[in-house]
Amino acid sequence: MDWNKVKVQLENTFNGTVLLAQDEKILLQGAYGEASIQTHAPMHLHQRFNLASVSKPMTALGILLLIQEKKITFDDDITKWFDNLPYTNITVRHLLQHTSGLPDYMELFSNWDETTVATNEDVLQLLTQYAPPRLFEAGERMEYSNTGYVLLALLIERVTNKSYTEYMDEAIFKPLNMKNTTVTSTTFTKQYTNEIAYGYVFDVYAGQYVAPSEFEETKGTTCLNYITGDGGIYSTVEDLWKLGRAVIQARLWDEALLEQAFTPSSLTAEQTFSYGMGWIIYEDEQLGKCVWHNGGWPGYATTFKIYPQSKTIFVFLRSKEQDLDYEIAIGEAIEKALSIQEFHLPKKPEQYKAVHLSVEILQGYEGKYQLQEHPEHTVEIALQEDNRLYIFLPSTMPLELHAIKEDEFFLRGIGVLVTIKQNKLTVISEGQSTIANKINAPELKENNISL
Repeated sequence: MDWNKVKVQLENTFNGTVLLAQDEKILLQGAYGEASIQTHAPMHLHQRFNLASVSKPMTALGILLLIQEKKITFDDDITKWFDNLPYTNITVRHLLQHTSGLPDYMELFSNWDETTVATNEDVLQLLTQYAPPRLFEAGERMEYSNTGYVLLALLIERVTNKSYTEYMDEAIFKPLNMKNTTVTSTTFTKQYTNEIAYGYVFDVYAGQYVAPSEFEETKGTTCLNYITGDGGIYSTVEDLWKLGRAVIQARLWDEALLEQAFTPSSLTAEQTFSYGMGWIIYEDEQLGKCVWHNGGWPGYATTFKIYPQSKTIFVFLRSKEQDLDYEIAIGEAIEKALSIQEFHLPKKPEQYKAVHLSVEILQGYEGKYQLQEHPEHTVEIALQEDNRLYIFLPSTMPLELHAIKEDEFFLRGIGVLVTIKQNKLTVISEGQSTIANKINAPELKENNISL
């Protein structure tokens, strides 16, 4: 397999860096595009990317070290460290496995002053002050929780009497010589101005890339940039390769402990799900067991995969958003080339451009929609104060619906289409359709479309 040809073929497909290694040997590594659209500085392999949720397995690895040192246990109740937290019977294990039932902290910042930087302590304070209802009792089911990993970072600080930044640096980054990895801070960009791969979003109305703070849909998230545990770590492809090798070799962690983290979690003997403790888990026919995570934050998309049995590591870091399905297909094509010894580059899709619809048309779509297959769940469509239409899906941040035409919309950067016709909402993702019907909608006459 000529990996140099693959490296050339990847030119102009994405803005970022990539690395593929097997048996201690790097097969493919490349840097593409530019690190900054302001300076047009070229991208380099040492560029630091916001890892977003790829920070979660790192937080989990930090927790495993505390368990290994017998400073905490999986089954410790977290009120041991958060005595004012208005939620009981939640353990460290529940936080790691996303089975805590804690509400999403991002919703608590809907009225936050966007000029004020939010911290992990602010998350804890808002949870304590407002005590939003839990989604379910701990251990009842699994639902992805950013809140749980913010609390894990705070737990690390309570147990070690060090900041999360200090602990991760001393316990993991320095021992593994991950010299270009650090936890973000308010002084981070000043310290590493020329080393950062800056993230950019695509303004679907202007048809150009801008900083997240300059785009209406994403500017509200910038105050959350310094919350850590669930995200907030910056790193490079090479440093993640070092981490992957250390995990495969069990260099810092007991093998038995890693095996627990890499075992699919279970609610009952019959009910398991493909998430361990900080890692998504699946079995690949050629490469064997894969433990991995991906992440996304305005401008950034990240993937970090470890195949312990075949000693394979794949890292993909991107800093200019584009169609997510396309980027996933690029990664899959690179990994597949290991087995078939051929690389087939997927076709690059068109970048959607949005059109404006009248407020009257948008108001016709507002309301709650009940999922056909899961009637216990609803999807809400609502206009915000700025007359922009948002969809509220279970366990996600509100996402803006951008119109392609009167009854067809897209979610920016994630390859999801939404149609609303005759009070029926259809969400199309990865070729699969999810249908929901409007609740308390007036009956429609045949062939009469409601707007």
